[in-house]
Amino acid sequence: VEPTDPRSYYSVSKRLAEETPNAWYVNQYDNPSNAAAHYESTGPEIWKQTDGKVTHFVVGVGTGGTVSGVGKYLKEQNPNIKVWGIDTYGSVFKKYHETGIFDEKEIYPYVTEGIGEDILPENVDFSIIDGFTKVTDKDAAIYTQRLAKEEGMFLGNSAGAAIKGLLQLKDKFTKEDVVVVLFHDHGSRYVGKMFNDDWMKKMGYID
Repeated sequence: VEPTDPRSYYSVSKRLAEETPNAWYVNQYDNPSNAAAHYESTGPEIWKQTDGKVTHFVVGVGTGGTVSGVGKYLKEQNPNIKVWGIDTYGSVFKKYHETGIFDEKEIYPYVTEGIGEDILPENVDFSIIDGFTKVTDKDAAIYTQRLAKEEGMFLGNSAGAAIKGLLQLKDKFTKEDVVVVLFHDHGSRYVGKMFNDDWMKKMGYID
């Protein structure tokens, strides 16, 4: 449904907050506290743990809080750091970043969870992002499985998209670069999907 439709998760969450006593509508898409939290915590943590050697930051973009907050902090420390966003097909981010055009033809249903949007959240600061790469639903699902099977990392769907996006960007990096990829989600939410071979076969992602 359209973002403005009363049935959309944007509208339902706002309505529930209005109807529920003592409830608070977080509005993670437009609430500046989202990006501020990552500017104040995640960004400094990455800078400290890499001893200031980080050269690239790669992350899935949904609400925009992580990419904008972390990206702003890191670029304040070193303006040469590159920030790459991982997007999905069916989302408007990549084309909007490259052309400034909000193209509704880019919007269609997709399976990948946690990244991409059919709106432009206020938390997405496109001036901080150097570029986007898009990952297909199939690749995101397959790489979600591969992270668990090959790396022992039981992570969510957006993590699969992030690692596949990283591989798609490999020509942007050198052996000397320090590339940080952030994974947002835990795999427990996807046991009936990406970690279920029957579901994967039904979707046509594996034979």
